Amino acid sequence: MVVACSTNKDTFVNRTFHRLVTRDNGWFNANEKLKETVAAMQKGHVDDYDQVLPIFVNGTEDEARAMTPALEICIEKCATVIDRNSMEFGGKEKNNWIDDAWFVIGKSHFYKRGYLDALRTFDYIGRRYKGQDKQMEAKLWLARTAIELEQYAKAQSTLDEIKGQKELPKRFPHDELSAVQADLDLHRGKVDNAIINLEHALQIANKKKDRIRWSFILAQLYQLKGLDDKAIAMYNKVARMGAPYEMGFHAQIFQALAFDRGDSKTLRQKLARMLRDEKNLDHYDMIHYALAELDLKENMRSDAIGQLMMSTRSSTTDTRQKAKSFLKLADLYFDDKKYPAAQQYYDSTSTVLSEEHPRFDEVTTRAEVLGDLVVQLNVIAREDSLQAFAKLEPEEREKRIKQLIRERERQEVEDKQTADDSREIIASTPLAPKPGTAGSGGAWYFYNPTHVARGLADFRKKWGSRPNEDDWRRADKSGTALVDIAEEEEEEEEGSAGTLPTLAEGEPEWKNPEHYLKDIPVNEAMLDTSNSKICQALYLSGMIYKEKLKDVDNAIESFQVLNDRFDDCRYTPESYYQLYRIYLAKEKAGNFMDFGGASSKHYSDIILERWPGSEFARLVRNPDQLQADEATRIAEAQAYDALYQQFKQGSYRGVIATCDGVVANEPRNHLLAKYGLLKAMAIGGLHMLGPFRDALGLVRDNYPGSDEAKAAIALLANLDKMVGAGEGDSTDTASEGPSYSPAKGAHYVIIIVPDSAGPMSGITAQISDFNQRFFRNQPIEVKTSIWNPGSQVILIRLFETKELAMSYYDSFKNNKGDLAGINDQGFPLFAISSDNYQRFYVAKDPNGYEGFFSRNYLDGK
Repeated sequence: MVVACSTNKDTFVNRTFHRLVTRDNGWFNANEKLKETVAAMQKGHVDDYDQVLPIFVNGTEDEARAMTPALEICIEKCATVIDRNSMEFGGKEKNNWIDDAWFVIGKSHFYKRGYLDALRTFDYIGRRYKGQDKQMEAKLWLARTAIELEQYAKAQSTLDEIKGQKELPKRFPHDELSAVQADLDLHRGKVDNAIINLEHALQIANKKKDRIRWSFILAQLYQLKGLDDKAIAMYNKVARMGAPYEMGFHAQIFQALAFDRGDSKTLRQKLARMLRDEKNLDHYDMIHYALAELDLKENMRSDAIGQLMMSTRSSTTDTRQKAKSFLKLADLYFDDKKYPAAQQYYDSTSTVLSEEHPRFDEVTTRAEVLGDLVVQLNVIAREDSLQAFAKLEPEEREKRIKQLIRERERQEVEDKQTADDSREIIASTPLAPKPGTAGSGGAWYFYNPTHVARGLADFRKKWGSRPNEDDWRRADKSGTALVDIAEEEEEEEEGSAGTLPTLAEGEPEWKNPEHYLKDIPVNEAMLDTSNSKICQALYLSGMIYKEKLKDVDNAIESFQVLNDRFDDCRYTPESYYQLYRIYLAKEKAGNFMDFGGASSKHYSDIILERWPGSEFARLVRNPDQLQADEATRIAEAQAYDALYQQFKQGSYRGVIATCDGVVANEPRNHLLAKYGLLKAMAIGGLHMLGPFRDALGLVRDNYPGSDEAKAAIALLANLDKMVGAGEGDSTDTASEGPSYSPAKGAHYVIIIVPDSAGPMSGITAQISDFNQRFFRNQPIEVKTSIWNPGSQVILIRLFETKELAMSYYDSFKNNKGDLAGINDQGFPLFAISSDNYQRFYVAKDPNGYEGFFSRNYLDGK
């Protein structure tokens, strides 16, 4: 045995011993742990069936972070085996299990998303161990890694090299070769080629789970290409293959969604049976959505809307489906120009739709725009209602008010019951630590990253992406609107109907009948105020229709109603001008017939006759003036954008000079407020605190009410907080901080921790435990230094490149369990080059470096 332990002798005994130790000791344990870890990840992975499923389940960033400790152990075990048992003689490895150990290391790097390390490892296996079992399989994984790195040409050349081999190893996964080629085709947008390769992979697939998944993806690709019959047949096949519940259910639903023509009776019967099956309770929303799609394809629009409403009401845990149903309803109402209903559903959609959804920005924009429109429509309806209420007899008014109060009382009772029920549910669901599971070491649930990642996925599936804040389940955190009663004005109009009587202590104001009478226009002054509100709301709603919704017909109606009702209100000239612009655009577009005297000339004549000296008359006489003004605004915006790019590049002095020139020489520039704020920020970039404060004050004073003034006020408040910590005397000096330079070499990660955070030894031990768990194969050192009398700086080093430092920074910042109490307290945390650290430490300049770090490391976020 002593003789056999040597790796310096190429004898049968030595080779046999080291092969046996490599296989049955290090490699076997590491390989089994790798398989268990990946299997657990894939079991907990939640597929997004709204997209074509990925051919391989490689894991998300959160899942990779949860797997990292186990994968680091796999890497360490195999590295130890290679170090102790490698037998290389004459350039050839005599231990034929060493390439297997390297292969486990490569796959571990791959699943922890260390793709560059994985690429180097697989490339090394392919070059170093020619002719051995894992050479070609390593090249296959090299192609998979290149796909993840978007190195598609490298991936294709590697696959071509494998296909060009005269003979492949006996256990080579031929089905996986075709699947990887299909995956590459999908990433390159070659769907037809992907279908061909995936069909071939299915014919030779060895594992049932691969056949099921690839069949489902093939059906999705058929549907994507419009091959509906093939898609329905393949979905039906998947449903009969014993697929996992979620995939089998979606296969049945997607048969209905792929339906395009013919008789839908069979599909409807199948969906009806699924609704009767209680195991599908959490998916009733999806079944109703599929029925709605069938209704829409058969032109039964009202039935479809009914099914979609059933879908939203029956939703339980699947926020993706809830978002789809809300969005479909919103789109249907929007297409029908029923904007108030559309606004409600777009708003509901925005609360549950993922930010990664391709229509997220469109949905939020429509919700905001339609929200603005609904506000104006509500103003019109409210003021019309108040004016109509003023015309009622006193007895009828009293009757209506009593009815409103009774409705409010009933709603209050219902709302209280709902709140009580919610509290009972919360109270009956205590939060307690879960017993440790296999591999968790008995740790509390929230300290187990695997459980946390899986729980986060389940939470997002049910609730969507939510901010970490109180009352996150409530859309209106200030209270609940129970009836459509107007909010009180901040200031009472003159001539109101008297002072409200004193209420009994604790009684809400809405129970007082006088509360409902105070806004009723009972005299001329109040009636004029009410009409002014209606006039403004009609104009603003018309502009929203015209400019934001591109709904010309509703815009014309709003402007015409304004003109008919108010002969000379504040917005009457603008309303006529907007009608002139609308009809002028119609006439230029051609195919316009004037049937009722409505034309651009008709409205231009009215403007020139009634308001000959106005700005609108000037624009009517010279229609091209508006385009000239717009061209000027575009040129001004482009000039500002170019200057802002200079600011982002750090050319602060040049930016300041340019801003001064614009403010002095272009008094009509529509971006003067932005130039003022940009100048202030450039001064701040030079670390001149006194001038920075002065520049912010000028923005606040010169452009009151603007967004830039609000930003300046917020920045000044932050400066006051900073100065309040004992630096107030420094505001009168114009000192400049150190100059930092971009670097890619050696880096540190630093965190500045106050002494009040607790014993520093405990904090550094916690960080060291985190390093041992997630970066056990990297030589990371943790040191502390005095920062100032009240805090210390923790130095985490050494990282060879900026990219490695930022990878550590991201892991450190996003870890929710191991670093609790450190990374969640708002302590300054940066990656910094070794050269910049010297300047940073001497100058004690966290605020100045923060801007540099944001621009150069976080892409300006």
